[in-house]
Amino acid sequence: MIIEIQGEHTGSFIMFGDVAKQLLKMMGQSGQPEGAIREADVPKALETLMTALEKVPVEAPDNDDENTPSISLHTRAKPLVDLLQESQQKGGYVMWQPQ
Repeated sequence: MIIEIQGEHTGSFIMFGDVAKQLLKMMGQSGQPEGAIREADVPKALETLMTALEKVPVEAPDNDDENTPSISLHTRAKPLVDLLQESQQKGGYVMWQPQ
């Protein structure tokens, strides 16, 4: 499954569903494939995500396949962190849904 994440006044991006769900849970959400964060809750979601990411080793691989390059969760979280920061600056809600 692919999840699209977008802000009311920002762009959007897509992410593999398993990674998106993990990051959504890390920012205090249910991890459901569809949902939204109210504008007033965006700063707390960003703070919660950043705190959770601090506890994850930076070089922790996200797969065990020797033939596939490992991409850290920090790298995978970057578009979400950027979108939350931009939403915090510009205002508006953040939403996600399956594609």
